[in-house]
Amino acid sequence: MNDFDGNNKYGFKANENEEWFEVHASAVTNTNPGSMVHVTINTDKICPNMSNRDFRDMVLKCRDRAIGYVETRLKDLARWSAADQERVRTWFGYCDESARSRLTSGLTSIVRVLRGLTGDNFVRWEPDTARYLGCVPNPVKSGVVAEVCAPDTKTHTIAIHVDFCSMRDFSWDKDSMISTLIHEASHFQDTMGTKDWKYFMDKCLSWGPTNPDRAIDNADSIAGYVIYNA
Repeated sequence: MNDFDGNNKYGFKANENEEWFEVHASAVTNTNPGSMVHVTINTDKICPNMSNRDFRDMVLKCRDRAIGYVETRLKDLARWSAADQERVRTWFGYCDESARSRLTSGLTSIVRVLRGLTGDNFVRWEPDTARYLGCVPNPVKSGVVAEVCAPDTKTHTIAIHVDFCSMRDFSWDKDSMISTLIHEASHFQDTMGTKDWKYFMDKCLSWGPTNPDRAIDNADSIAGYVIYNA
């Protein structure tokens, strides 16, 4: 925590560019004789090429942009013009009221989750992260840049792989930090509970019309519908 008064009587250097960690919510000094508070703090960087503070600033700016793109699609779904319906058909193979309802509900939930994310929701990926959140760990796959545990609707933790750190922040037709945030948020069971049936937005574009049962439940198809050449 870093909101101490600069003139506090305990002498904390509140104005330094440091990260503070709260040990006791209501005490500064441990007054129990002979007792100790053992604290384990992981100070490893989420991204090796920047401080954790810089990472959080960056990823939350991407989060804000992701929210804006999702909200644009929600406006399309509310308007439901011929062009809006055709975009849904292009990505998911059909554009009836069930598709419209599914997307409206799901994207609204994705906005809710994205808006609720803070810097604390992002952690460095480690082999036991998934197990800690209640999932069976997946083997590390080449190209995986982030990971969530879909049932983790309490913390919405997003584990960041090192490859995320070198991604472009945005692209209309390629994977990016912003598309990744939408992709990962769609996995949570309180948003859309999507799967990874197919990767890469450009490949999902041609795959969707022939796989309508899976496309609307595919994370990269959702990200592509929101962003691709928008």
